Amino acid sequence: MAGTHQSKRASSAGKRLLFPWETPGEGAMRRARRGARPALFVSVVFAALYALSSVHEQRRAMFATRAAITTVVRAVEAYRADHEGRCPLGAEQLVAPPDGVQPYLRRVPTDGWGRPLRIQCPGRKNPDTADVSSSGPTGSFDDPTQVF
Repeated sequence: MAGTHQSKRASSAGKRLLFPWETPGEGAMRRARRGARPALFVSVVFAALYALSSVHEQRRAMFATRAAITTVVRAVEAYRADHEGRCPLGAEQLVAPPDGVQPYLRRVPTDGWGRPLRIQCPGRKNPDTADVSSSGPTGSFDDPTQVF
């Protein structure tokens, strides 16, 4: 007798009382929604962190590019001062001058994205120095909105 009483109790414990507006599968859906909220929160946090890191990376690259451009312009000015106003033929002459003078740059200059800078000497804007430009994040000198 005791064995039958326990089995009835175990089978009735698995059943749940449903209200008229509930359906039998609603509890599982509610549990799934509860589990989806933290996952959604984590996804949103990771998306926000990725966006912030991307913005930070772009700013870092632009800052590095502006610093490299300034360094190259100063190196060209020093080269021209030492060589009677002549322009260097390229960035390589700033790294290894042909006449054995001290190098004006340690290495060939690149922008913040690792691409070579374009040096135009004498410059169009200021003939006393050089126009130094970067192709920007796209890597194309043909896109005038990207060159700085």
